[in-house]
Amino acid sequence: MKRRGGFTMVEILVTMTIIVILIGLLVVAAGGARSAAIGATTQSRLNALSQAATRFEADTGYLPPLLDNDRASIDGIEPSRTMSAGRPAYLTVAQRRYSYTSPAEYLLGYGDAAQDGHDGLGIHRPGDDGYWRASLNDSAPLGRYELAERKPQRSGQLGQVLGPYVDLDDPDMLGAIGWDNGAWDGSIDPATNQPVVYYPGDSGYHDDAPKVIVDGWGTPIRYYRINHPPLDPTNEYLPDYEPEDGWRYRPSLAEHFVLRPWEFDDAESTVWWFTDASGQKWGDYSSEGGSVGNGDPSIPRSLTTARFAFVSAGPNRRIYDWARVDFPGEALGGLSDARGDHADADSAGSGWYSGGQDLQWLGKPAFDAGVLRTEEANRDNIIEVGK
Repeated sequence: MKRRGGFTMVEILVTMTIIVILIGLLVVAAGGARSAAIGATTQSRLNALSQAATRFEADTGYLPPLLDNDRASIDGIEPSRTMSAGRPAYLTVAQRRYSYTSPAEYLLGYGDAAQDGHDGLGIHRPGDDGYWRASLNDSAPLGRYELAERKPQRSGQLGQVLGPYVDLDDPDMLGAIGWDNGAWDGSIDPATNQPVVYYPGDSGYHDDAPKVIVDGWGTPIRYYRINHPPLDPTNEYLPDYEPEDGWRYRPSLAEHFVLRPWEFDDAESTVWWFTDASGQKWGDYSSEGGSVGNGDPSIPRSLTTARFAFVSAGPNRRIYDWARVDFPGEALGGLSDARGDHADADSAGSGWYSGGQDLQWLGKPAFDAGVLRTEEANRDNIIEVGK
């Protein structure tokens, strides 16, 4: 019943309910639009970095080398079928061969004349060694070039300035990792297990700290490149390389589990295995048992020929390196330590990815294996694979 000149209480409540629902739909739509915009920004940055790496290689003759969080080299590793703790040692180490710091170092170039031969953005050619004739610390695990001791001013590299190969389209695109007394301070964001990123004005920001290019969510973008011979980042293994007697093997990006997408077109699908010394084949490090006991071998063909890639952790800002998925549900304690550092040990010195080797593979089924799907860290990763 309507009152003269007014509304009943029921009509008012119905109207208010409709308004609340509409507001809720608008909030959801706005949030979805914002997330889509951030994703588009991130994809654009990855694409720009991919093009930048291609231009860098055209100018120098090689892809940007990998640098660790101390601004020193991550060396190439000799392929081997040697086993360690029941797993292929080579593939174990390969999962750690990525860099947070190389993109800003080589594709942006933020050093001064004593570091890269040029003040301001851009660099002089890093030289035939890729490191501006930096000092080699052969006492470090696997050996490494210490870019803190590079010598561009004495290497004949003065002349044409290369780059910058990427544009800083946003002041928040470039940050710095933690720095203490000339080395990365080990600071990790507990929500993402990625290095903490600081910006000018933050209490943890240091001018001398290695810089990183971040995605739209503020997480440092990872750079992967094809493995190279030790101490020789300007070369690559030949297709017929024979690391061991009677065994020919050339490294590829298919070795990196995190680069394998959650889903891809069957027309693009192929199978990739790593064969150990006993002849056993490995896909990724699954413990599912049966036909997938040694992991899932499904990959897109592009990974067999690709030579570099850039990776964003996506909206959830988390990456699991050991396989393409994480532990069931929200149990994320098994995430890699995300050091982007040398593969000799984790921060506790106890090995790689504590607990990772026991991970059950929970993603795209291998052949007819019945594998449960669950919440994953890597499904929302954004990956740009370059040739």
